[in-house]
Amino acid sequence: MTLTSKHKFVSTLLLILIFSDCKENQEGVSTRFKRLGVNETGVDFNNTITETEAINYFTYPYLYMGGGVAIGDINNDGLQDLYFTSNMGENKLYL
Repeated sequence: MTLTSKHKFVSTLLLILIFSDCKENQEGVSTRFKRLGVNETGVDFNNTITETEAINYFTYPYLYMGGGVAIGDINNDGLQDLYFTSNMGENKLYL
């Protein structure tokens, strides 16, 4: 099956459009989110997964998808609290 010149042109144009949007953040450009470190947030959580012969990707295909994150006011203080669940470690609640 050969591509016509029209298909080649459209494919090339699509690739150019996709890759032209991939660029690093430049100064003066506003972004919606800002990465905050552990010192700023106080949140230090890592979902570490240790594979064994019994527990691995082939026996549990969803192993690397993570446990989950929930946001809600757990202690009724009017502030949002974070709850992180881990696949193999301890879950953590940040008030």
